[in-house]
Amino acid sequence: MKIQPKIVLGCVVGIGIIIASCTNYPKQQITIGISSENLILEDSISQLTKLATGGTPEIMTKGSVSLTKLACEGQLDAIAIADEMWASILCPDANWVNNSDTLYRTRIQLAVPTKKAQELGWNDRTVSRKEVLEALKSGKLKLATTLPTHSNSGYNFLLWLTREELGGNIDPQQITPQTLKPLQPIYQNLAQSSESTSFLAEKLTQNWEDNTIAALYRFLYSPDGKSLSIHGDRVSLPQSVTLVDVNPAVTVTPSWFVTSSDPEIREQLQVEVFEALEESDRSTFEQIAQLNPPLSQEIKRETTPGVAVHRKLLESFHPSIRQKRWIVGIIDGSGSMEGEGFNQLLSAFRELLETEKAKSNFLYSPEDKFSLIVYQGEGAYSLPRNVEASTNLDREKLWQSLNQEVRVGGGTPVKAGLYRGFESALKVPIDYQIEIFLFTDGRFGNPLDRELLSLHQELENKNAQITIVGAGNVNAKQLQKLARELNARPIISSSASQTKEELLKAFREGQI
Repeated sequence: MKIQPKIVLGCVVGIGIIIASCTNYPKQQITIGISSENLILEDSISQLTKLATGGTPEIMTKGSVSLTKLACEGQLDAIAIADEMWASILCPDANWVNNSDTLYRTRIQLAVPTKKAQELGWNDRTVSRKEVLEALKSGKLKLATTLPTHSNSGYNFLLWLTREELGGNIDPQQITPQTLKPLQPIYQNLAQSSESTSFLAEKLTQNWEDNTIAALYRFLYSPDGKSLSIHGDRVSLPQSVTLVDVNPAVTVTPSWFVTSSDPEIREQLQVEVFEALEESDRSTFEQIAQLNPPLSQEIKRETTPGVAVHRKLLESFHPSIRQKRWIVGIIDGSGSMEGEGFNQLLSAFRELLETEKAKSNFLYSPEDKFSLIVYQGEGAYSLPRNVEASTNLDREKLWQSLNQEVRVGGGTPVKAGLYRGFESALKVPIDYQIEIFLFTDGRFGNPLDRELLSLHQELENKNAQITIVGAGNVNAKQLQKLARELNARPIISSSASQTKEELLKAFREGQI
């Protein structure tokens, strides 16, 4: 849909600077989602939106998949995301505005520690996709990537590998458990993973092992391979890396969409913000061009497949590629959790345990199993009650039990919950990846004793992953302390209203 521009009185935009402000429009709240790839344009988008609408916009920063879903739900007026394909994948029937233009072009840049690149003979030459795939399959390299079902960089790299495995131009019928099986060793033995590209980059600045190949955006790297950009700041890497050019390239096209249902706002945002963006801020776009140097002529650029291929690959990732999981949820049912925090927790579990919702969120794998332990009052119990926690239970029955049997109230016997949860996790069959999630507001004393620490060591020996999710009105200091002692990842929301989002993030990040 193409909207014709209109003349705006009292609003003049100069190259690189704002000359005057608009005063002809009533102030109204505009919400614009900007993914991490496009935050370099945040100030320009905000200033132009204020000129166009008379009000300061609220900027929401999340991943491209999350922003597209929020726009599908009508919660955003515009989005600037990592790749244009997500709109067609997640919201194909939406009447959104885009003039088929992209913000700029970039690519997924592979990088390997310099010593490893020399060992492989990858320095100072273009490397084929087949060579990368074989190095990953053989175990010579381990991959650092983001969750393909919820991160653009991770998905584009998965698609890139899949095209090599299936022969370049693929159709949905080719994507089957059998054809994807060769990718299992890569994704079941990752070096690093995250839902967020920026968080993955941050983790790599802390630890980049010698055999790790990372798939991040080109513009995050310094030209000499010695640092990464983290939230706008340059952070040194623990060792120098070689930026490896690959053929074909893993190209990405960051794009914008105006998603508001209000005709006036749609026109303002399209004509006076996004179509005016490059002209109004040439210096930033010149900087973007410097951070994304052009590819050599010898490197092939593949066209993106149709939407049906994307959907089939996204739906197939968890059932066909990643390792099957056994999730042990240890849930705080004490009185301090009463209210919005526990309600949001239930809402998040519904997204995971109800089959159709899990499928729509790309969280579903039929082989995943679950155990739920609730601690409240004087002790802890499994759901459904009187059933062994490590029993293979239907996910729908678990959801019904959690929703109907738990009544929030009483004390916070977190030690009893951890003890029962750890014991049940140790009974999980060895062919499952064990993931333990402790959900709590952190309002308790130190629960750890020698017996619990002994159980924890047994779990570490089984490579179990532990995540502590702060829900409700949290005691962040206590949760951070417990996370350090259990070598766990803390995910802490700042308010009860964010609990659902943080829980889903914890589930997603635990999936690879």
